Amino acid sequence: MHVLICGGGVIGASIAHFLGRRGLHATVIERTGVGCAASGKSGGFLAVDWCDGTPLAALARRSFALHAQLAQEIDGDWGYRRMTTYGVVAGRRMGLGQPRRAHDLRWLSAGATVTRQLGSTETTAQVHPARFTEALMRCAQAQGAELLLGQVTDLVKRDDGAVAGAVVDGKIVEGDAVVVAMGPWSILASAWLPLPAVFGLKGHSLVFATGGAVPAEALFANTARPTGRSRRPSCFPAPTAPPMSARFRAKPRCR
Repeated sequence: MHVLICGGGVIGASIAHFLGRRGLHATVIERTGVGCAASGKSGGFLAVDWCDGTPLAALARRSFALHAQLAQEIDGDWGYRRMTTYGVVAGRRMGLGQPRRAHDLRWLSAGATVTRQLGSTETTAQVHPARFTEALMRCAQAQGAELLLGQVTDLVKRDDGAVAGAVVDGKIVEGDAVVVAMGPWSILASAWLPLPAVFGLKGHSLVFATGGAVPAEALFANTARPTGRSRRPSCFPAPTAPPMSARFRAKPRCR
């Protein structure tokens, strides 16, 4: 079976990787580049139990365990590490003489206060999102997957309605199945298939070079403002990784 995967983000790359492990051929069709949007710019945060009590609980727990497994199976440094995670109120200073809380962090500004611990190294972790996505794609390619740069504009269907391929930059690419994994751009696929509308939300990321000054600790913060309104930014110190080795570029280790 030849599977066409529309989208070269982490979902598309991981599907291609696991299809390759099962002996299926995949072609990932990506308009711009691997992990070029949300998959490469997110915090890469993982939590084992934050979806407990919801329909996503089993999926979140399986995902958390699978990331740890992939860290042993896929060669290269894509920044997997366990983290301690805290809840913080920013913009509220501790009064003079007030004792320090049990979880006060030495690298945190005096204008922020840790209110509680949200996760430990047993329950929260992190990956470098862009490197993780790229590593999955390299492993998929090592197993025979292809990466095709181009824009999908329609699907090809047989007379019985079954999908027979995709139209990429005006040309037909044949396939036995098509996976739509275009993130917020999946809304475009509603013109090809009766799919529910999917929309993206705009976000902002600020990246600071801190060297080794910040340990593996993540913060979820409420920012107090004079107007009484609050915002909830998150802080994920990004794992540092050395440049990819020539050995890994030439022959990735993927199991």
